[in-house]
Amino acid sequence: MELLKRLLGVEENGPGAAASRLAISREEVEAKLRGGAERSLAGMNLREADLSGLDLSGVDLRGAVLCDVVLKGATLRDADLTGVELSGADFTGADLRGATLRDASCMKSGSTSPAVFVDADLTGANLLGAELTRADLSGADLTDANLFEATLHRANLRRAVMVRANLDGAGLRHAEMEDADLSGADLHTADLTRAAARGASLAGARLVRANLSAVVLEGSDLSGADFTEADLEGATLRGANLRGATLAGADLDAADLDGADLEGVDLSTCRNYMRAGDAARPAGA
Repeated sequence: MELLKRLLGVEENGPGAAASRLAISREEVEAKLRGGAERSLAGMNLREADLSGLDLSGVDLRGAVLCDVVLKGATLRDADLTGVELSGADFTGADLRGATLRDASCMKSGSTSPAVFVDADLTGANLLGAELTRADLSGADLTDANLFEATLHRANLRRAVMVRANLDGAGLRHAEMEDADLSGADLHTADLTRAAARGASLAGARLVRANLSAVVLEGSDLSGADFTEADLEGATLRGANLRGATLAGADLDAADLDGADLEGVDLSTCRNYMRAGDAARPAGA
């Protein structure tokens, strides 16, 4: 009877007592997935389970509790993790290609333990509206991922690959993005206030009306990027490559462009350009 309760996700203290759901083990998970054609763990409490290396491809995990679960090297390709609780979950090296993590959250349970996606493959994953504050995504591959209005404040995105990722409206305040590749990414209206992105590539990225106040983009490749009406107040762009970038209507108040390559850049419509000082002029001008 106890095993049946665990497999069915029955709550120990009756309906409505969600906090008392019994967590199920790896063996019980494997047994359930062997039980039939339907691969579903929807709503299950998998808290603290060690599911390292497990094949969960295409599994329905909607609304599951994954707090402190270990999924290192697991395969979750095309799995549905909509609305899961991710606090403390470890997806290091996991295959999440095409997975759906829409509205997944590191905060839902009230815990402050960040999720870990170090070197995970999230190519083409759907993270629309995901709450990933302080998550560790260093070295993760988010090529073509959908992060529309996702929350990544203080997230570790060092060396992450986010080529062509949709970050429209995403929150990236204080994010660590050193050496990240966001080439061709859509960051329209994204908030990158005080983000640290030294050596990052945003070549061809769309940053229209993005908030980049006090961002650090020293030595970054910003060639061909669109900063139309972006807020670059106090931004550090020393030595950055801005060749062919668009800065129409951008606010450059107190921005530091010392040594930046501004070849082909029209600064005539930038707001507060004169206050940016001589450092905003191309070298040798």
